[in-house]
Amino acid sequence: MLSIIVAMDPNRLIGCGNDLPWHYPEDLQYFKKVTIGKSVLMGYNTYMSIFNRLKKALPGRTNYVLTSKKALPGEGIIVKDLTEFLENKKTEEVFIIGGKSVYEQFINLVDRLYITWIHKTYSGDTFFPEFDLQDFQLIQVNETPNCTFSVYERKQK
Repeated sequence: MLSIIVAMDPNRLIGCGNDLPWHYPEDLQYFKKVTIGKSVLMGYNTYMSIFNRLKKALPGRTNYVLTSKKALPGEGIIVKDLTEFLENKKTEEVFIIGGKSVYEQFINLVDRLYITWIHKTYSGDTFFPEFDLQDFQLIQVNETPNCTFSVYERKQK
């Protein structure tokens, strides 16, 4: 199963200068709780942003990176053949964690969306692609003062 996990403000903002425009510990804790022990798939810039901040790949997860680069620092695993990767992972939940171009590539393919709706509006330069939430059914919601954690499942056609 393919899932996207993303935090966005009311304008679909997801980034600023290759980083998050906000810092909400509850969102980081949610991300960790949902993705720990799973495979995460991301683009090169997202991987490097994480690596530069943590000095390692995301701990407790298998970090796969879509890139044409030959090597990565840390424990990131380069995905050379996306079709083969998806075929090998079809029995487990794989989390797409960004960035923008990777979200664009997968938004119409995912089975589930884990969206943290940030209540406040921020400034930044990177936005989540437009998508039709009508294609999904809300299956879980948890409100906090700063954000709402929502899980959506794609409706059967």
